[in-house]
Amino acid sequence: MTDTVSRGAVVPAHDPERLADDLAFAAEIGLTHVRLDVAWAAGAPKAGAIHEGLFEALAGAAQHARSLGLAPWFRLLQADLPHWFEDDGGFTDAATAGRWWPRWVEAVAARLGDVAAGWVPFEAPFAMAQRMVPDDPRKHGELVDTLVVAWRDAWRVLGGGGPPVATSLDVARETPANDSEPAIQAARRRDHLRWTTWLGGLYDGVVRIPGRADRPLADLAGACDVIGLALRSDVETALYRAAEMAPPRPLAVTFRPTGRTDTEQAGAVAAMWRDVRRAAGDLDVAAVTAATLCDRPPYDGLATADRRLKDSGEAFLAG
Repeated sequence: MTDTVSRGAVVPAHDPERLADDLAFAAEIGLTHVRLDVAWAAGAPKAGAIHEGLFEALAGAAQHARSLGLAPWFRLLQADLPHWFEDDGGFTDAATAGRWWPRWVEAVAARLGDVAAGWVPFEAPFAMAQRMVPDDPRKHGELVDTLVVAWRDAWRVLGGGGPPVATSLDVARETPANDSEPAIQAARRRDHLRWTTWLGGLYDGVVRIPGRADRPLADLAGACDVIGLALRSDVETALYRAAEMAPPRPLAVTFRPTGRTDTEQAGAVAAMWRDVRRAAGDLDVAAVTAATLCDRPPYDGLATADRRLKDSGEAFLAG
């Protein structure tokens, strides 16, 4: 039943003054959790340096959220990576990633672990890999392997009895662009990278990437507390498929509706809740998170930038 599903939203954290008002608004409309970004580029402006003021502000925001009845979750990785990290290869260099990413996770955990309600180490790994290496299958496979290791490394730091760790996997239904064999094979590869590489790896600890030999990875099996999915449509299908492929864990959805107008987006939100209700009869669906609380171009939120609830926001709360 959806009355047991926690409802929340992603709230931008880069503007402390706005953040306080956004948190108050989130509580006012009845949300029960929020997700805040810990920006690596801002939090570690130089290699080995930590911007303590940013962490003090985030800890204060988390404490304020808790005082309002909101559970504060933190996401540790965004598209905007530190320049010094990218200059040294970033996630396209396994040694660089293995050196600096775990240190960042440790820094965040040490400073925010006492106030965090949960962690999302990173989101949408399929899109992340496509953005970083779009055209070279061999290098793309190496990058995906590095991202899986990065997830395992984050779990080693964050997992084990503290705040829960949730994935946010950008799974989706893949269809061939046409009837040609190359198009069919390309769709199968995309499907594998969205689903099997991540959910299969979390299930049995084996890294499976098309074009590369399968390999076991220590501590990958079971390396999450919540199977979170980043979805735009086909929510019921995705929840059931994830439940079949993944280790037994509660499920969660981060949802960004399709549609060009708010009316269309409200319809997509209502359809999402219908899917969640049907799936929740069989599955443990713990939370649904709106991808944006307030409008922030190019992203549409549940409310306008001046916090007037939109039809899509009404639909989210009514679900």
